[in-house]
Amino acid sequence: MNSELKNLKKRVIYRLTYTGTKETDSLYKIKIINKINLLNIKELKLLLNLFEDYSDLEIFNFITKKILPNKKYKMLIKKLK
Repeated sequence: MNSELKNLKKRVIYRLTYTGTKETDSLYKIKIINKINLLNIKELKLLLNLFEDYSDLEIFNFITKKILPNKKYKMLIKKLK
């Protein structure tokens, strides 16, 4: 496995496991961590950007389809659902 890909996966998993709420930790485990091997380097970087641009509550709402994400993240969110 490419070292950049491996490092990105570690960063994403770390970020998704320590959100501060059990609800988002559980949702992220089901929706993102379990599918992390389906994401390429570009998508992992985009995912990290998503977490910089939005709060956990907003991302939770994207994943649960309560609000629509920015067009930039639409395909990524769709892939994770």
